Amino acid sequence: MPLRMLSMTSRYLLLMLAPLALAACGGGANRYQGMTAEQLFELASREFEEEDYDNAIETLDRLVLSAGDWPRLAEARLMLGDAHFAEGEYLTARTQYQRFLDRHAGHPASPDAALGVCRALAELSPVPERDQGYTQEAITSCRNVVIDYAGLEQAAEAAEIANGLRTTLAEKEYNTAEFYARRGLFDSAIIYYEMVANLYPETEWAAWALLGAYQANVEIGYEDLAEGARERLLERYPDSEAAAEVRDTDAEG
Repeated sequence: MPLRMLSMTSRYLLLMLAPLALAACGGGANRYQGMTAEQLFELASREFEEEDYDNAIETLDRLVLSAGDWPRLAEARLMLGDAHFAEGEYLTARTQYQRFLDRHAGHPASPDAALGVCRALAELSPVPERDQGYTQEAITSCRNVVIDYAGLEQAAEAAEIANGLRTTLAEKEYNTAEFYARRGLFDSAIIYYEMVANLYPETEWAAWALLGAYQANVEIGYEDLAEGARERLLERYPDSEAAAEVRDTDAEG
């Protein structure tokens, strides 16, 4: 290649690459050049308040990595968990909240971090038809918040979340009972109906489960067991739709 053409090609490449080089110098980690930990935290706080969670996460990551001995590091780590939660990154949020609890035990914001773990796991709870591993883990986590921080607002919210998750588990078992009942497998159906009634009595599914147990026992011809399920339904949940259905059946009979 002639020298003149090589020179022109080199100049062309330099012109093309120059903007990229400038952008690289002004972006990424270099945008934090010279900023103190306090300034990084203030920037992240503004980004978080403006719901610019991606940039808030980037800024907080920089802060956590570069200022490990900063006195307010716990606040930064908690905000980092909140930012990931707001972005729907629940597993990462849970990790950040747990890291807070592990590294800042006894901090005044510990109830918020513990509730964060509870909330993040609850968000990972799937629909009733799916495996409920995260649901079970979330219930355990939320109950720990209730025990560890009794009397605080965080404990009350955790209790409410746990109750909602128990409803999910009850629905899953009830759907399993219905699956067997629709196929005429009434003995198997009764096992799951009774499980719902006994394990999740505070949920709306308990009344329907007792109705299902009553109907399944009638189908099999277990009149005494059917009557027992009917009585429990009317005594425990007299105002439920399931009880009304039984009373309507009695009236028609």
